[in-house]
Amino acid sequence: MLFAAAVAVFAWGMCRRVRSWRRGKEDGERFSDWGKRLKILLGETLLQNRVRRNFYPGLLHGLLFYSFLVLFITTLIVMVQYDGNLLFGLDLEIFKGGVYVFFSVASELAGLLILAGLGMAAWRRYVARPGTLPVAREDGLVLLLVAALVVTGYLVEGARIGANGDPWKELSFVGWGLSPIFAGMAGETARGAHAALWWLHTVLVMGWIALIPYTKFFHMLALPTNAFLSKLGPRGELRRQDIEKLMESAESEEIRIGIQKPEEFSWKQRLDLDACILCGRCDEVCPAYMADRDYFSPRQLIARMKAQLDEAAGAEEGEKADIVGRAFDEEFIWHCRTCAACVEVCPAMIEHVDTLMELRRNEVLIQGRIPEEAGRALRLFETGGNPFGPQSERTDWIERAGLRVVKPGESVDVLYWIGCCVTFDPQKHRIAEDLCRLLERCGVDYGVLGADERCCGDPARILGQEMVFQQAAREQIELLGQRGFHTLLTGCPHCYNVFKNEYPQFGASYNVVHHTEYIERLMASGRIRPGSGRGRMVYHDPCYLGRYQGIYDAPRSVLRAIPGAELAEMKNRREKSLCCGAGGGHYFMDLKRGERINNLRVRQAHEAGADTIVTGCAYCMHMLGDSLKLLNVDESMRVIDIASLTAESLDDARK
Repeated sequence: MLFAAAVAVFAWGMCRRVRSWRRGKEDGERFSDWGKRLKILLGETLLQNRVRRNFYPGLLHGLLFYSFLVLFITTLIVMVQYDGNLLFGLDLEIFKGGVYVFFSVASELAGLLILAGLGMAAWRRYVARPGTLPVAREDGLVLLLVAALVVTGYLVEGARIGANGDPWKELSFVGWGLSPIFAGMAGETARGAHAALWWLHTVLVMGWIALIPYTKFFHMLALPTNAFLSKLGPRGELRRQDIEKLMESAESEEIRIGIQKPEEFSWKQRLDLDACILCGRCDEVCPAYMADRDYFSPRQLIARMKAQLDEAAGAEEGEKADIVGRAFDEEFIWHCRTCAACVEVCPAMIEHVDTLMELRRNEVLIQGRIPEEAGRALRLFETGGNPFGPQSERTDWIERAGLRVVKPGESVDVLYWIGCCVTFDPQKHRIAEDLCRLLERCGVDYGVLGADERCCGDPARILGQEMVFQQAAREQIELLGQRGFHTLLTGCPHCYNVFKNEYPQFGASYNVVHHTEYIERLMASGRIRPGSGRGRMVYHDPCYLGRYQGIYDAPRSVLRAIPGAELAEMKNRREKSLCCGAGGGHYFMDLKRGERINNLRVRQAHEAGADTIVTGCAYCMHMLGDSLKLLNVDESMRVIDIASLTAESLDDARK
């Protein structure tokens, strides 16, 4: 009866969770490619890939996870043998011999390791108290319940050995050590103590089972499920709503773009919210949180949406409030840099950025709200084809530089997409000029679009203006389709991401190569032989090149190939790289909260002893260059694009 009651309470809680998910909207293809999904599931659960990246919390969680796994397997073996023989008249003898010896000792050790893990967790939560780890009353109760399960289990074992003896008692060394407590009792008293402890332990176990769907224990089920159903496509691919089709088919009051209210979450987004255990790992790596710990936080983004979703479940239809305005204020969602650092480290594999972008789309296209500076950039985009300046500025410097312009109907091997950030900033023209010098030196058949090049649309998409982005995408696809080329080369990680991961949604597919990769290939083939370098360099990983595309090694290979230059590493590097501060549309707006993120990054470069910061993104170069001036270190440190640094080394070799 007790077991049935526990299962009934558990089942009721699970039904409530599943009903909530089923009320969510469709969320694309989440059940394809089971082989890949099972591989992710294995890596994120059994191998604890993300959890163990942070040593201390990874160690304590590993102690708990693997020890519970041992106890679960042991219990399963005993249950199969006992219930199989009792209920089905079988004659199973699994739990004997070597199996008995192994699992008896393993279970004893597992219990001790669980207690050690609980002690480490308690110390971290209540003594070390990292600022990113919230403390709630439930957390202490969870730790106490698990500790009580283990301790009462040992006491039951000790009472059994003390009351009845056991020829194999040494295998249960903890219970054996506790057995003298009960050995001096009279027979009936000892058996009564054993029965009482057994019932106490059983009630605790049944209570634990019943509580799983209602407490943080639910992560044992939610995290594996979320891992299995995680996004298989490119990280930089956002979900597309066909805006034109939507506008044509719907009445104005029926148009739904993005997410406005909790009931508009998809079933996967609801699962994301349920899977979060508020571990704070996202906050540890979030640049916006590092800059201002009192405002934006990816943990708070998820927690507040979850709270409002729960609140909306019991509200009448007309009483359900908008997420922006209730869960957080209008400015909150604009502080995200979309750098995906939170997505990279989240052990629950929550898709923070994708959901936040749905909120932005609704704010811009339905509510008509956007930060003033960002709004000005979008208006420039709508009227001039880019958020920077007059289109005529594209041609003047290209003509002066003598770059070949590819006309409609012409073909080249490499079509170089310069990008707006380089085009409209005279200080960054050098990036394109140096890259073109490298291409010419290697005899590469290349060309540029010149006046025909427009913005790829990334600023509009990242600022939530999906309509402008989709229009820009169609225009650029048509433009590119008028030329013949094998490789689409770009030095902008944002353009790279859009061409490679976003344009396929519109039926266009290109062989997109970032200039860091292309330079590395030219070096590997011997077509570029760098000359001498100098000083101590650090490489800044742009978010949309590193975390979004996984390109970490190519730029470092280029830098290591330059003789005489020393390559150091900053504290935050590769997957843990810190955003320059321009991401999420912040190149076009300054919300003025907390410290500047670019200053944080330059300080890391200074701590690494660098005199040169190398990067592969014009946006990053701009932000880090500004910070050098703000921190008054521009005379002792410089920031340079990898193409320009490579060209410099070749110039030095000629001297």
